[in-house]
Amino acid sequence: MRFLAATTLVFGAAYTLWMTKRVIYGAVANDDVAALKDVNRRELTFLALLAVAVLAMGIYPKPFSDKMNPSIDALLKHVADSKLR
Repeated sequence: MRFLAATTLVFGAAYTLWMTKRVIYGAVANDDVAALKDVNRRELTFLALLAVAVLAMGIYPKPFSDKMNPSIDALLKHVADSKLR
């Protein structure tokens, strides 16, 4: 059983490395995909703003949880009332 698990692990890692090599570092076979442009400045700006917002929500979530707290309390009260009846 352990031999089968170890063999599967080795083959899975080898396949992942082979696939990564072909997908990331291989030549682009589709002409439509090869014609695509990289992210432009406007898209990069919005992605950066979104990343900063997500990071801020992760570091200091209190304003967001304070805003959601009344609706969560109402939902929990509704669920508790329906379970008691």
